[in-house]
Amino acid sequence: MIKTSRIVYLIFLIKLTISQIHHRRSDITLNTEKLNQLGSQGQLLLRHIALTTHSCGIAEVPRFRRKFLKHSSATCNDGSPSGYYIRKSHGSSKWIVFLEGGWYCFDQISCSERLRMMNDYMSSRSWPRHRKGSGILSWNPEDNPYYFRANMVIIPYCSSDSWSGTRNSSSKSRDTVSEFSFMGSLILEEVIKELLKKGLRNAKKMLLVGSSAGGTGVLINLDRVADQVRKRAPKVEVRGVVDAGWFLDNEPFKPSPCRDAYTCSPTVGISKGVEVWKPRLPEECVQKYPTEIWRCYFGHRVYPSIKTPVYIIQNLYDAAQIKVDNVFSGFGRSEMGSDQWSYLLRLGEEVKLSLKNASAVFASACVSHDILLKSEWHKMEISGENLAKSVYCWEESNYGDRDRRESRSSCKHQLLDSCPWPHCNCSCPKWRFHGTNEINQYFMKNLAKVMGIEPSKMENIHLCGY
Repeated sequence: MIKTSRIVYLIFLIKLTISQIHHRRSDITLNTEKLNQLGSQGQLLLRHIALTTHSCGIAEVPRFRRKFLKHSSATCNDGSPSGYYIRKSHGSSKWIVFLEGGWYCFDQISCSERLRMMNDYMSSRSWPRHRKGSGILSWNPEDNPYYFRANMVIIPYCSSDSWSGTRNSSSKSRDTVSEFSFMGSLILEEVIKELLKKGLRNAKKMLLVGSSAGGTGVLINLDRVADQVRKRAPKVEVRGVVDAGWFLDNEPFKPSPCRDAYTCSPTVGISKGVEVWKPRLPEECVQKYPTEIWRCYFGHRVYPSIKTPVYIIQNLYDAAQIKVDNVFSGFGRSEMGSDQWSYLLRLGEEVKLSLKNASAVFASACVSHDILLKSEWHKMEISGENLAKSVYCWEESNYGDRDRRESRSSCKHQLLDSCPWPHCNCSCPKWRFHGTNEINQYFMKNLAKVMGIEPSKMENIHLCGY
């Protein structure tokens, strides 16, 4: 049983922390390592005190409030006003600006279907007044131990252009999508301009974070946003965090007719998009690929041109990459074949190879997609190194050179999974998508052959992570 003296000491530490919050206006984090050293009863006590004091005097968990951009020509696809959701944390000097993801569209058919099926991704007309945060945007220090007190902003994705477009619906064009605007890059610029007036200019640090298409948006906009902030607030340091936005411009497993973002190969879909989005991309990358500027949407192509520090979070077997590569489409068979298995293994190696020069990376061998908005994001590990701690350690480091691998001896932020097959990392999210069960069955069936076991006896056995 935990001693009374330790309880008194813990309460003293909590009170001291609270005092620092109110009088020094400093950012705080929940030290999970120290917490684990206290034993189960000590953890329960400290968690209870921390959670109670964190919400002390608050009737309900603060929600994100909707703010539309007024007097701005940067609109959603359908011409409705773009905007953002904000939850300020008075006393915090840190800001997280989050770009949402959600595929894209590139012609009349794909955009009309998207408007019908995913209206909120093309229009703001039905956006709710308030939203709740999860994962790295959570108010709960147990779900978000390092960033729960940060000022947070969500920019909804309503431009369908991977945050790259500058074209309004009145632009003269011969294409078939003249009724839609694609202004993702301009929306981001306008939101940052407004946030600077709302306190961002007084911050010490801003993290531009994004998942999926939002992650791609971070890659292609990060340097521009950093320059924009630097001109108005030179003391604010800007960094980027990319979650599941590092796609490969590879050959698909099986070609299929290109009808929309889900069925097109990565190269075909994006190349169609740049013809109508009027994209604004990193100039150095465009100069490198002047006749194929669509390549600048792919992480390993654009990364060498990025000057601002950026942390890459990417699954080696990304579910969206697997989908657009048509690994499990149109086969009409229930069992996974050796050709699919070989393609998956090769895909994982290709993703890992493409990340070898990234100075800050967390690449887990998971069959999944984005992770930062999931409640278990802080539980992900590679070789015993925690994702949330790694991001925080990297973000708190003082170096400004993006290519420097290590800033502190205890700060590890180049983490590439070494386990050899899809979803073999035991901390992978227990999330199923079409194909996950097939991968498990294929592996267990072949493992049974090697071990001389009747395959039917392995049918209901699942590997770690499945």
